[in-house]
Amino acid sequence: MDPLVRGLERFLGCTHDDANASAADAVFAYLRHPERFDARQSTLWNFLNQIARRRAHDSHRSRTARTKREKNPLTIVEVHPPAPKDGVEGFAIARDLLKRLEERIEKARLPQRDIAGLRVIVLHEGRVPAKEMAEALGLSHLPPGERLHEVRRNTERLRRLLRSLWMEDSDVDS
Repeated sequence: MDPLVRGLERFLGCTHDDANASAADAVFAYLRHPERFDARQSTLWNFLNQIARRRAHDSHRSRTARTKREKNPLTIVEVHPPAPKDGVEGFAIARDLLKRLEERIEKARLPQRDIAGLRVIVLHEGRVPAKEMAEALGLSHLPPGERLHEVRRNTERLRRLLRSLWMEDSDVDS
């Protein structure tokens, strides 16, 4: 396992623990199903190395997605749910945060179409239906391919804007 661990650390930049876990997963995957290895296609080293690299990549992708999800203001309630006894207090805090966010949006003097797009993002908790966003942004008249491109571009722009407005609000609280 040592050569696998060193290879993962060197080429993928994994931490020692992540590389060790990925290498162990590769060895156990081979031991569970040795019939999947075909000596005519590759060497055992390449077979194990490929499994270990895929596991390390999946682990990295999962960790990155988790970090991104935890930083997203739209999922803060899902990631850090309040305690049941604090339900009423949590609701009041969330209402105050949304009220301050609404005030920041008003102070930014955004165009109505941007406000409508932000409303779609918040109402759908980040999972934005393309058709509804196109209607909110006034892009329904475009051909389907161009409309989808413009919806995606504007959605990302509005998410960044919402995130920055949220972060400004969070900085005030700190």
